[in-house]
Amino acid sequence: MFSRDPAIPRVYYVLLTGRFFNLVGNSLVFPFLTIYLAERLHAPLSTVGLVMTFYGGAQVLSVLVGGVWSDRFGRRRVMLTSLTLGAAVTFFIGTLHSTWTLITLLSLMGFFVPLFQPASMAMVGDIVPREQLNYAYSLMRMASNAGIIVGPMLGGLLADHSFFWIFALDALSMVVFAVVVFIAIPETRPKRADMHVPRRGLSDIRQDPAFLRFSSLWAFTALVYSQLFMVVPAYLHLNLGYPPSVFGYLAAENAVFVVLLQIPITRITRHIPHLSLMAAGVLFYALGFGIMLSGRTFWVFATAVFIITLGENTINPAASAWVAERAPEQIRGRYMGFFSLANRAGAALGPLAGGLLLSQGAVWWLVTTSLIALVTAQGYWRFGHHHFASSPAD
Repeated sequence: MFSRDPAIPRVYYVLLTGRFFNLVGNSLVFPFLTIYLAERLHAPLSTVGLVMTFYGGAQVLSVLVGGVWSDRFGRRRVMLTSLTLGAAVTFFIGTLHSTWTLITLLSLMGFFVPLFQPASMAMVGDIVPREQLNYAYSLMRMASNAGIIVGPMLGGLLADHSFFWIFALDALSMVVFAVVVFIAIPETRPKRADMHVPRRGLSDIRQDPAFLRFSSLWAFTALVYSQLFMVVPAYLHLNLGYPPSVFGYLAAENAVFVVLLQIPITRITRHIPHLSLMAAGVLFYALGFGIMLSGRTFWVFATAVFIITLGENTINPAASAWVAERAPEQIRGRYMGFFSLANRAGAALGPLAGGLLLSQGAVWWLVTTSLIALVTAQGYWRFGHHHFASSPAD
């Protein structure tokens, strides 16, 4: 499915291909989860909100625990735990209708499924040569977005007939991927780290002020980016009167351009330092949201989404590569977990901040979002020229 770079081990491409099919399965479910709860189970919106709150809280806990566990017990073992238990819980969600049972099962799904992320990101850092990390994480993003394009289209067709099938096929995709991991993917945690894995949870990260500073900048980056998928749809529909399908086109545009442009952008920028790339990428965010001030036509927003997508393609692989390179190998998993936590924290605060600003007027919201992006870009730029940019592992 993906052209192979001989400098990158075969096991990476097994992980990459499996991740694509797994994301197809996962994205069968997530876009339709609130519809399933609200319409098919006749649950009020307040109950749906409660269920999704438990689900989101479990995800936050999961990425932290997944990082620590992948350092302590191994990447492969955590990935297998995530896939097998996630599959079981997901299947039963499609068969049970009790509200409180669903709260329990969705909380478990929110915990088990995201365990995979920090473990797999740490595994990529283990097996891919340092100079190829940016490219490897770019391919991973491209595969994930390709899966996210295919999944909702298939999920929508299945949900028209029965919601059971979207949960069943998601569970099946996880079971198949678990078999692939069991057969074809070995443990990659560095062997010399086995006797020296700290047992203090995340306390080691507190001793790395540079990483904490980076994580703070990353949370603001996620806060800005979350406006695109959490606040822009409401602005288009409630303020400008566009039907929901219009944002669907914009979301599809974003995913398609991630798939088409991720690798070319990575190749063009491969010699640029990671933090400089991130500064440039956040400037694209600032420009994209700023352009939304210039008009209300569909093409204004399509142009803005294209520019924001350029920034996204520039930022995300560089961020993952920076974390993988900086993290001491024996605790790479918890670095990836904390990195994921910063992302989720920013994404969680983004809709709240954006909604409050939008209630004061679109200009307030868009100008403030662009200013936050500009300040964050300056933060990355200054950080890249600061002595903290050296690795503690050096």
